[in-house]
Amino acid sequence: MEQTQESARALEAELAAGSEALACQEGLIRAAEANLDSLERHLAGADGNVAECLAALRGELGQLRRQCVEAWVALLERIRAVATVLGEQMDGVLTLATLGELSASVAHEIRNPLCGMLLSVEVLQTKIDPGDSRAVLLDNLHREAEKMEKVVNNLLHFARQYRPRPVRCRLQDVIQRGLDSIKRHLQKGEIQVSVECADADVVADVDPDMVHQVLRNILLNAVDASPKGGALEVKLSGSATGDEASVTITDHGEGIEPEHLERIFDPFFTSKHNGVGLGLSVSRKIIDAHNGRIEVQSRPGLGATFRLVFPGKDMALPAQEDVCR
Repeated sequence: MEQTQESARALEAELAAGSEALACQEGLIRAAEANLDSLERHLAGADGNVAECLAALRGELGQLRRQCVEAWVALLERIRAVATVLGEQMDGVLTLATLGELSASVAHEIRNPLCGMLLSVEVLQTKIDPGDSRAVLLDNLHREAEKMEKVVNNLLHFARQYRPRPVRCRLQDVIQRGLDSIKRHLQKGEIQVSVECADADVVADVDPDMVHQVLRNILLNAVDASPKGGALEVKLSGSATGDEASVTITDHGEGIEPEHLERIFDPFFTSKHNGVGLGLSVSRKIIDAHNGRIEVQSRPGLGATFRLVFPGKDMALPAQEDVCR
């Protein structure tokens, strides 16, 4: 939506500048023609050479007027082309808005019975001996229900309007919280994590819960991209001027195909056979809401690096508390 508004403002500025320039040119042509008419009246009966010069000058003015008309036509075509693109962008925005509302409605309808189903399965699991053949069926049911719950939660996150409640946070604490939340996944995937903090006291005014969600999404993606295990590196740094802080997450897994790089933040785009394609889309919405940015670099087979950049404490959204822990 913001990009569409910027395009509209750029089109409006281009139209204003083009119209002003062409109107000025048209005025000069009219003034020149008026002066030429006056000159012809004063030189009536002059020799043939003067008449030929005046005729040539009028021809040049006519050519200039034709060029002016062609410029108007070109400007109108440009406006028409950009307006078509803006219309397509607005259609996309409206489609996403409608999809978001529909997703939220469906997710809410599914979530309550799904939670009841999970609770019932967990109760049954406590009443059946682990060696019972039915325990395997319950485990499968519980696992699939958890996948459904993840999809529902992703849909709800996608439909949300993110309004951060920033507090001044030590980003190292937020990183550690994210790593702690996926400890089981790291162990199961045989992932070795290294954390590098150039300055443990790097702070930023962020919503810690939202940033935790972003870190968790990217860390889990890194685990999924490393089916053979391997290293996962997390680096925290602040700029020398203190105007921004960044968290860099690097894995050495499968990497991202070049043709996918430009689409990985699109809603519902995924290369995973069991993915939903909302994690990175939601993550970018959260980072945008913090006036930050998210960058990615990758080469197939060599892993991927995601860099989250937050405004420094003097440039971020106003904090509501001193420091979060």
